[in-house]
Amino acid sequence: MIPENTLREIQDRLDIVEVLGGYISLRKSGQNFKALCPFHPEKTASFMVYPQKQFFICYGCGAGGDMISFVMRHERLEFTETVELLAQKAGVQIAQTSGAKARTVNPDLYRANELAAKLYHNFLINSPEGKSAREYLQKRGLDEATWKAFQIGYAPDKWDFLIGAGKQENLNPQLLEKAGLAIARGGKEGWYDRFRNRVIFPICDARGKVIAFGGRVFGEESGPKYLNSPETELYVKGKILYGLHLAAPEIRQKDFCIVVEGYMDMVAPYQHGIRNVVASMGTSLTEQQIQLIRRYTKNVVIVYDGDEAGKMATLRGLDLLLAGLMRVKVAGLPGGLDPDSMIKTQGVKAFARAIQESKDLFDYKLDILKQRFDPGQMEGRIGICAEMLPTLKRVPNAIQRGEYVKRLAELLGIAEQLVWDEYNKVKLEPGWKPASGMDQPALKVPMTAEESLAGLLLENPAVVSRVADQLELENFQDADVRDLVAWLLQRAQQGMPAVGHREIVHALARGSAERESRFARWLAWVDTVHEDEKQRALEDLLSRVLKNKRDASTEQLRVSIRRAEEQGDEEAATRFILELNRLMRSTTARVIEQ
Repeated sequence: MIPENTLREIQDRLDIVEVLGGYISLRKSGQNFKALCPFHPEKTASFMVYPQKQFFICYGCGAGGDMISFVMRHERLEFTETVELLAQKAGVQIAQTSGAKARTVNPDLYRANELAAKLYHNFLINSPEGKSAREYLQKRGLDEATWKAFQIGYAPDKWDFLIGAGKQENLNPQLLEKAGLAIARGGKEGWYDRFRNRVIFPICDARGKVIAFGGRVFGEESGPKYLNSPETELYVKGKILYGLHLAAPEIRQKDFCIVVEGYMDMVAPYQHGIRNVVASMGTSLTEQQIQLIRRYTKNVVIVYDGDEAGKMATLRGLDLLLAGLMRVKVAGLPGGLDPDSMIKTQGVKAFARAIQESKDLFDYKLDILKQRFDPGQMEGRIGICAEMLPTLKRVPNAIQRGEYVKRLAELLGIAEQLVWDEYNKVKLEPGWKPASGMDQPALKVPMTAEESLAGLLLENPAVVSRVADQLELENFQDADVRDLVAWLLQRAQQGMPAVGHREIVHALARGSAERESRFARWLAWVDTVHEDEKQRALEDLLSRVLKNKRDASTEQLRVSIRRAEEQGDEEAATRFILELNRLMRSTTARVIEQ
C-alpha cells in the first residue's frame, strides 16, 4: 500500500497537462485542453483535460480519472508500477517496484538545492564574512526571524565555495551545473559558483522544496541588481510563485491572494503580518501561476509597482486573470512606491489600507487608459474602447459585463448601443466562452440527481453534513453514491481531517476504472454550475433525491399490491396498501411543510 500523502505529493508536484501531453497531443480549449481520445477511435475530439481540478474525461467512451489512472490505462501498468513511474518524474522517494521505466528528474537535484540553501543560510547567520549581508538585511528592515522563515542566505565572495562543499557531499560540478548553481568555464576545464557575494533568496515549489535561487547585489558591487537561477528540470520561472508554500494557509483562510512582483515586496508584508501574499517574480502573471492561485482562491488583489512598467504589467495580468475566472481588484500605490518601500516609509497600516481600498478592474484600467488617451477627443474615445472592450468581453458574468458597458458609454459620452456594436465585433482567442470559461461537449450520459449531488460532495465534502440532515443512506439508490456519502459521513463523525476530491477518488475507486470514470464525470458536471448557483442546486438535488426514492418506493408497493391481489393473498395486499397509505401521508406532510 502506498500512503495517501505520497500520492498527494506526487500529484502536487506534477501537472496533469504536462503528464498527459507527453502521451497525446493536447490543444488549448478555453481554460481546459482537448484531444482525440487515445482509448477509442474518434474523428472529433471528445477527450477533455481540466487543469484546475487535475482530472480528465472522455465524453465519447466515458474514460476518466486523474493522471495516475490515465498512465495506468495508457501504459497498461499496475497501480504500484504507475505510481513509481510518476514518483520518479516528480522526484518523490517511494519503495521501488519493478516494471516502470521512464526518464526521471534526478533526486540529487533537489539534494543540491537543499544543500546550497542550508550552506548559504548558515553563512549569513554564523560567519564573520556575512556581517555586511546581515547589516544590509537589517537596513532593509528584515529581522532574523524572517531570515529563517525564508531561508535567506549569503553566498560568499568565492569562486568555488559551493563546488567544494558539493564534492564533500558527492555532488559533482556537472550536477550543480544542471541545478543552475555552477557555470562551466568557457574554453577551459572546470566550473565556478554562479552566486557570489550576494544575498540569496531560495525559491521553493508549492510543497516547500527548494528548486532555485535569486541573488541580490548589495553594497558597492557591480552587475545586475538580481541574478536568478536559469530554468532547470526543477524550475520554470513562469510556473512558480515565490512564497506560496508559506502563504497558502493564509490565502485559504482569508479567501483572497495578494500578488506582488519581487522578493522583497512579498517578504516585507509577510514579516508585518500580511501573509496571504505571493510574488510573480516577473513583470506579469502567467497562466500557470494563475492556475496555482486557483487551487486556493478565486479572489485576487494585484499590487504591482506604481511606475509605468508596473501599471502595464498589471494590465497584462488582468485579462489572464479574467480568463482564469478570477475575481480581480487592483491596489494602486502612490508616488511610484512598491510594497516594500511603502511599508518602510508609510507603515504596514497604509499598505493594508491600500489593499482594502483596491479598485475594481474596470475602474483601474479606465484610469490608466484615460492617461494614455484623451477622452475629450474622438480618437481618444476610440482608443479607450479598443483597449477596454476585449477585457470586458472576458468578464464571466453577463450582468457585470452589461453594467461595465453601460458605465463605459456614460463616462465617454457615447450612446450605449454604439459601444455594444463595437463590443460585438471583438474577437477573442478560439475556445473562449465568456459566460463560463468552459469549452466542453454536452454530457452524453444523462446525470441523475444522485450523481449530480455526488459531484457537489466531491468538490466540497463538508456539504455531507447538510446531506445527512435531510437524507438517510437508504434514500440513495445508486451504490457508488451511497458508498461516497457513507465514507464522508464516517470521516466526519470520527473527526478526521478534511480531504480533497483526489484523496476521495483514490480511497473509493482504486483499482476500478469504471468508478474513476464516474467520479470524473460528476466533477465535470460541477464545473458547469456557476458558483453562485451551487447552493440552490444543492437544495434542489436533495429534494429530487428524496422524491425519486419515494416515487420508486411507491411504484414498488403498487407492483407488490397487484401481485398479492393476483395471487389471492389478501393479508399481504392489505399490508402493502397500509404501507402505501403511510408513505403517501408522509409525502403530503412534507409538501405542506415546504
